[in-house]
Amino acid sequence: MNVARILFLAIVTAALIFSAACTRKPSSEQLQAWNAEVQQLQAEQDSLRQRAATLVREDTRIQNLPEGEVVIAVPTAFLKSVIERLFTDVVSNVTLRLTGIKAHVAKSVKKIVKVGEFVVDVEITEVVGKLKPGQPEITFGGNQVSLSLPVEVTEGHGEAIIHFVWDGKNVADLTCGDMDVTQKVSGNVIPSSYLVSGALSFAIQGKRVVAAPVFPETKLNIRVTPSQESWDAVNAILEEKKGVCGWVLDKVNVPNLLENLVQEKGFNVKLPLQKIKPFNFPASVSDTVRIENLAIALDAQTNTIRIDPDAIWYSASVALKTAAP
Repeated sequence: MNVARILFLAIVTAALIFSAACTRKPSSEQLQAWNAEVQQLQAEQDSLRQRAATLVREDTRIQNLPEGEVVIAVPTAFLKSVIERLFTDVVSNVTLRLTGIKAHVAKSVKKIVKVGEFVVDVEITEVVGKLKPGQPEITFGGNQVSLSLPVEVTEGHGEAIIHFVWDGKNVADLTCGDMDVTQKVSGNVIPSSYLVSGALSFAIQGKRVVAAPVFPETKLNIRVTPSQESWDAVNAILEEKKGVCGWVLDKVNVPNLLENLVQEKGFNVKLPLQKIKPFNFPASVSDTVRIENLAIALDAQTNTIRIDPDAIWYSASVALKTAAP
């Protein structure tokens, strides 16, 4: 039997007593029955109070509530859905664009003696990559929110200018001379996956709590596979230089150098995590409460915010103040 039923029976009993008193004097048997009913209801009410007190006493969440006139609990399941939606929306709309990146390789070639030096420069004119978010892992507890966000580079394309210079020395200079080759190449971005780890910090700003993502500087490695047309163009130029220079080109192995630079080693780009902006905590105390035509002004001061595995607790001290008419 709940408290509402007890109150209802008490009201009905009182109404019956009053009604009977207005019509006729109750008999002793009726009085005894009514008294027994009232005593039974009082006993049941006392039992419910004791049970409620026991439940409150044994509930650690209630015992450990933050101090304040107002305490708000936001389930972590709700906040998790907010973070997941925010992360998915931001990452799905991010396109990585690289320009002006350069790679440089310079080495000497020896065949008993030094026969020459070569330099390979790769200048990225443009690389565009599309990001795709995975299912984030969000952990609450220890008064913090830990984030583990998977990101995948799914597709993209790139263009670069390759510059190969050979400076022959000694006998090689006499037989082969120098070479200067420049070729524009293009290709596709190689898909790759990354895991970005960070946290969500909470700060009290006035009457609101603001949640801000905190991530270390994170770089993605973008690798590009040159198209077959690009390889054919490079090989055609190198084929023209063969003949007396064939042994030099075999020694240097330009295609292997290019593959190592753009396809194996790749280029690092900073992940624009600053695009994930801070957001207001979804709970606050209003400055004014309106009851029908009466406006009651509140002076709310945020006290604490606590993060538990199942809920985030927000507490504030509230005082009434004079409201403008």
